[in-house]
Parts: sequence; C-alpha cells; structure tokens
Amino acid sequence: MRVLFVAVAVLFAAPSLAQDFELDLSEEKPPKPPPELRPTVAVLSVTAADKEESSAGRAKILESEVLKQLAQSDDFQTVVEPSLVVKTLGAEATKAQTCADWACFEWAAKALKVHRALRITVAKAGPGSVVTVIGYDPGFAELLTLSQESGEKAEKSFLGVAGKSQAQKDREFIKKIAGFIKSSLVKMATPNGKISVDSPEASAAATIDGVEAGVGSFEAVVQRGLRTVRVAVAGFEPFEEQVKVEPQKTAPVKVTLKAKPMEVVAPVAVVQDPGTPIYQRPGLYLAVAGAVAVGVGIAFGQMAMSTQRALDAGGDPVSVTRAQAKNASTQALLANILVAGGGALVAGGAVWVILTPSGGAPPPPAGEPGSKGTGAGAMVHLGGTF
Repeated sequence: MRVLFVAVAVLFAAPSLAQDFELDLSEEKPPKPPPELRPTVAVLSVTAADKEESSAGRAKILESEVLKQLAQSDDFQTVVEPSLVVKTLGAEATKAQTCADWACFEWAAKALKVHRALRITVAKAGPGSVVTVIGYDPGFAELLTLSQESGEKAEKSFLGVAGKSQAQKDREFIKKIAGFIKSSLVKMATPNGKISVDSPEASAAATIDGVEAGVGSFEAVVQRGLRTVRVAVAGFEPFEEQVKVEPQKTAPVKVTLKAKPMEVVAPVAVVQDPGTPIYQRPGLYLAVAGAVAVGVGIAFGQMAMSTQRALDAGGDPVSVTRAQAKNASTQALLANILVAGGGALVAGGAVWVILTPSGGAPPPPAGEPGSKGTGAGAMVHLGGTF
C-alpha cells in the first residue's frame, strides 16, 4: 500500500516539479526550414496502372487528395500540378507522365525547373486498391518507390441487403491511404542547403554542377549532396572545388585565383621583299649599252670633226686625203646614229630600272626636282669640195 501511495503521489507531483525546475516534457518538433530552403516539387501524374474503371475513378480522387495535402503542407516551396506539367512540356508531357527510370525523372525535373518530382499510380488489388508512389530526389541513390494497399475487405451479401456504394468505398479508400500519402511526401521534403562563394574577383563567373550560378561573391540554394563549384575569370587559372552540402546548412567556398603564366610571344619577323637587286635589272644593262653606244658615237663624231677642221684650214696641197674625207662622212653618219640610238637606250633603260620593284624607297620620278636626266648627242655637219 505504501508503494502504491508513493507512486500516485509522484504521478500527481510530476507536473508541478517540472514547472518548478522549468522542464518542458512536451515533444519537441524540429524547426521548419526557411521558405528559401524548402524544395520545389512537381506531381507529374496520378493515373490508373490498369484498365479498371474503379482505378481510374480513384486516381482522380487521389490526385485531389495529394494536391490538397501539398497545399496544406509547409514542407515545399512551390508545387507544379499535373495540369501545369502538360501546359509546360506540351508534346513531351506524355513522356513525363509515364517516367519509370532515373534519367526520365531527372529530365522532367530539369525541364520543369523543380528539385523533386513524383508519379502516383492506382491499381486494383482484390476488393481494394494498391497505391504506388515513385519519387525522384537527387539526394537518394535511386528512385524512391513506396506502395500501400487500401486493405479493403470483400462484402458479403445478407438477405439481399445492398452493400456500400462506390462513393462510400472511395471515401474509405482515401481515409485509409491518406496517411501513406502524407508519409511519402515527408520523405520527399528534405530541405535544401546553400553554397557561399567568396571570390576575390568581382567579374569571376561561377557554375555549380555545370549550371551558371552567379558572379563574384554570392550565395546559392542547392540540393544536398556533393556539388562541384567551378570559377573562371580571364587571366587566371580555372578554380574548381567539390563541397558537401547538408540540409539547412551553408557550405563555404573560398575561391583562390592563380594568375596564368605570361606567354612570351616571339616577335614575328616581317620579311620585306627586297625587290630585284639593281645589278639584276635588265634596264641597267640596257642603259649601259646605250651609254657605250653614245660614247662610241661621240668618238666617231670627234674624228669626223677633226677631218672637217683640216679641210677648213685649206692649204696646198690639202692635208686630208680623199679616203680620209670619205671616212669622215661615214664617221659623221655613224656618230649621229650611235648618239641618237644610244641616248634612247639610256633613257629606256633608266625608266626600266625605275619601274622595277625594289626594297628601298622608289626613286623620284623623272622630271621632279632632284632627278637627273641621262643622255648625250652630237650633230656633225661635213662640208667642202672633194
């Protein structure tokens, strides 16, 4: 009796003792994550997995229940409903509504820009139904697949009394399956984390898992798990670091930039075409030949003029023979031809030399100040009586 009395006394005294010592005996719930860390989710479809009419009807009822629970829940930031999936994906909506593997779910989540995606199917199982939830969460190693039977039992007819209507059965089905849906959604609601990038360069562009995330120093909300941060900026070596992101925590990334080594570029020698050397120019030799011809012509002219002077001096007898006088006439003719022809050759050769490309500055055109003309000529007039 004494033991029983003490136990009862302790039971009644416990609340007051807890109050005296400021103890909280109530069950503590984890704090809700801030809205920015709550994941976004897309309900790709809620459909019948068989051709049973009851399954199709229950799929519609179950879709309403799922969307209602998501609307009432504060575990998700935004919800993309099946109707919006169809509107967003258009012709590819059917593919998303029938996703069954990881790659398809990943594609659908990226296309809809959400963190999580799920599909729900209903199939007949005896007198009841089985509900299957297939969920995509990058934090899992594989798709989350959960199933639950409604556990309905077959009704026995009794003296012709009608059993439950289909509407009543559907309401009981929802009551039995609502808890399963709620627990499934909770498994998909793991909060996101953050990555804080501290960069010394304001123009440094960063990507997280290959997706553009920000410039300079910034914070980005990402899903939990290993994430690869890569930073690139002109003039520096690429920076890359892999960090582990945990729910509701911030993973810091301190960016260190290493300047690229300066590239020594050898000067490119500009090879300038030196042109044709002067000694290889045909015009030079033409001008030289012309000058020689002029020189020979002048020599012939001098000889003819010497004979002419002797004739002009007279005397008895004349000091010039007939042969010399005749040769003087020929010399005068040759002198005129050679001087005129040689002068033309000199002028033509000079022009040819000037027009031939060279590496140096082109010579001033003929006729400009500073240019010198080249030429020679002689005119010999022979007279007398032979």
